[in-house]
Amino acid sequence: MLRQLRADKFVKTAQRIQTQIESRFPESGLGKVAQEVVQITQEAIERSAKIRQPDKWIRAGVVAIALSAVVGVIGYLSFQSDDLPFWNRVWHFLIEAKASAAILTATTIYLYTLENRTKRRRALKAVHELRAIAHLIDMHQLVKDPDRLGDASNPPEVTEKPMDAKSMGRYLHFCTELLAITSKIGQLYVQDLPDSQAVAAVDQFELLATGLSSKIWQKLMILDHVQSESGLTSHIKE
Repeated sequence: MLRQLRADKFVKTAQRIQTQIESRFPESGLGKVAQEVVQITQEAIERSAKIRQPDKWIRAGVVAIALSAVVGVIGYLSFQSDDLPFWNRVWHFLIEAKASAAILTATTIYLYTLENRTKRRRALKAVHELRAIAHLIDMHQLVKDPDRLGDASNPPEVTEKPMDAKSMGRYLHFCTELLAITSKIGQLYVQDLPDSQAVAAVDQFELLATGLSSKIWQKLMILDHVQSESGLTSHIKE
């Protein structure tokens, strides 16, 4: 049973969308955005793999501190008089080394959490870049207004050519597909990162992408209504 996202499928899906956009709307700005989405998807595979990898230097530091503490305890106890009971020697050690023990404990905790904070920072940076590309996609659909269809003075255009209802519908559908694939890329960064802040950032980004898609779907509903009315009018005229 598959419980992990397939990164290679993300790339294939993004490439398929790019090919369809460039085939339908060659040399369009949306095609360039789709190309950027493909590149971001490919980079996401490498970046998410780096996030999953353990930081060997940080973990080596934690191990070194733990070993130093063990060696210090053994060395102290070995130089103490054997006349004292073992637990008394341990008690004296804790009293004399409480300041050093506090420093070692704080350092260990800092190093232990440093790896997770570093991974969180990388994930949040990646999600911030996804937000930028999502708003870029939204900018391309803003001027594609169904109410401007048939307006000779200010028609909706793509690559400086007026759009009809069918072309606009296909264009807006491509925008929703790009938003959908972009919103899912964020999950690659956190599926192996159990950090609440990073997961919350990805969830918020998905809500943003969903909200942007909802605006596009409202346009598509209006476009369907316009096409239905046009078809009815044509049928009456005939």
